[in-house]
Amino acid sequence: MLSRLSLFTLVSTLGAIGASAQLCTGSPYTVVSGDICINIATKINTTVVALELCNPQIDSFCSNLAPGELLATPANSCSNCVTAYTVQPNDICTVIASRFDVSLAQLLCANPKINAECTNLLIGEVLCIPPASATT
Repeated sequence: MLSRLSLFTLVSTLGAIGASAQLCTGSPYTVVSGDICINIATKINTTVVALELCNPQIDSFCSNLAPGELLATPANSCSNCVTAYTVQPNDICTVIASRFDVSLAQLLCANPKINAECTNLLIGEVLCIPPASATT
């Protein structure tokens, strides 16, 4: 049983690595002094998990980053922010989207950490605001 589980784990892991390699086609990010994974993930509008999947060389404490190091980033066609917005008390996604003349779909796409119901906004959270354009 143990060998089956190990084989399953290996196959699952290799599948995840293959899948992540296909998803890591965003613009490279250059590490700057003081960077930590959560800050980088926020800057590039992704999650720490996605950043780590694209960069298996990052250790589990994110303590081995070196200034000037290039990191692979996840593909996100919605990540071209033109401005940042800090969530205020009583904000809701539709009002934020309207304020910046973007559709709700554009706002959610540019901020994948927001759930579809927009119930997980946190006061003080910084959102990526995509360019205003026709409603999608």
